[in-house]
Amino acid sequence: MTTLASPASHGPASAAATDIFAAHEEIWDRIARWCLMTAIFLSGWGLLRVGQINLTFSDLFFLISFSISALRGRLSVTPFRSLTPFWLAGLVMMLGGLFIGSIINGDPLRWVNIALQYTVAFLCIPILLMQQEEGTIRKAPLIFMLGIACSEAVGIAASAFLTYHDTLHWLGDGFITGNGRLGSMAGQPNPNGAVVAFSLPMLLYSMRHRLIGGLAGVACLILLLWGLMLSASFTGFSASLLAIFTTLLLMGVRYIFRLGLAVAVAAGLFFASGAPLPKAFQERVGNAVESGDINQAGTFLNRSQLMEEAWGFAEDYTVIGMGVDRYRELSAYDNPVHNLFLLIWNEGGAIAFCGLILLLGLIALLAANGLRTSRDKGAMAVAVVLVFLIYTLSYPHMYSRMWVMPVMVALATIYVPRKARPEAARLIYARPVGPQPLPEL
Repeated sequence: MTTLASPASHGPASAAATDIFAAHEEIWDRIARWCLMTAIFLSGWGLLRVGQINLTFSDLFFLISFSISALRGRLSVTPFRSLTPFWLAGLVMMLGGLFIGSIINGDPLRWVNIALQYTVAFLCIPILLMQQEEGTIRKAPLIFMLGIACSEAVGIAASAFLTYHDTLHWLGDGFITGNGRLGSMAGQPNPNGAVVAFSLPMLLYSMRHRLIGGLAGVACLILLLWGLMLSASFTGFSASLLAIFTTLLLMGVRYIFRLGLAVAVAAGLFFASGAPLPKAFQERVGNAVESGDINQAGTFLNRSQLMEEAWGFAEDYTVIGMGVDRYRELSAYDNPVHNLFLLIWNEGGAIAFCGLILLLGLIALLAANGLRTSRDKGAMAVAVVLVFLIYTLSYPHMYSRMWVMPVMVALATIYVPRKARPEAARLIYARPVGPQPLPEL
């Protein structure tokens, strides 16, 4: 960062002051960087909240990092380079459509909360991440994955010694559910399965780039897969398999063979030991896979009924939506439809729906284009974005950092600015040959 000194700033006293200020700048930058890494680590820990409000510890650390970076002028104006105007247009269209629907048919105050959440998720996160140093962002996928692995370790240990009634008062009804499913620090089983699905491509990327050792990587893999089975989430299980397959396929055949052999050996040892599958996993996922009947996969039937109802509502709210949070009030099931496309269409109308399509299309385009820059980074990004798109079909509003942070972290590894060449190397050809005028004193 270039700083300009005043003409009077000469002498030992001013030099000492400059050195102190430079030291303080480095400290503030370090604080901002560590707060961001902490926010990434805790982004899947939805249970850690500040009081009773919808503000997680991850949000708090992110806001600290964002505030320091903003005061230091360290935010990226164009996080997605030439596609940034289209990104902003998509976000404005989506929020604008929701605003119009809320003004005409709903409550504008509810729109304010949604608008702030989506702005932080889809604007503030990328403009902070894309301005970080390349070395910092290179480790960000590892940090996110380690956060989820620690969350699963906490949940697995708790489920081994505690029951639903033991954790209900302190951690809510989603940490360990009444039917034995594990939500871990994500707070609910289905989001827990989602963050595991996000983490698996990042684990493969970290092992590929030797950001984590082989034994530590295998230990994290065991924690993630065991936590996934305890969550008993059919969507999480399907998304995880697809994410692993996509990552390995795009990384190369040689990597597929080596890792596939290791996974086959591990699976063989597990089944040879006769260890039983978790009961909830067998009931919700195993039976659905064995029978081929997706209706046995938990609440799929209820979700399909909500989607059928949403198609009926869409006929009346095609142009102007019903407004933010109005779907829950109008629904016969007292729940929002578990499909982001249908929810945005109903609550925000055609304008908001087109904005959402533009945003998701750009996310997919950015991930796919990353394969041209780096095969490994692009493979991880494509797999993470694929998981995100899968969950848009089975979840309502997705502004939580749990959903958006892994996507932006994966994209940041591709699009964060490369470190510039040293000043000396750039000035060899920049300075003209021959005598130069002396600097003015």
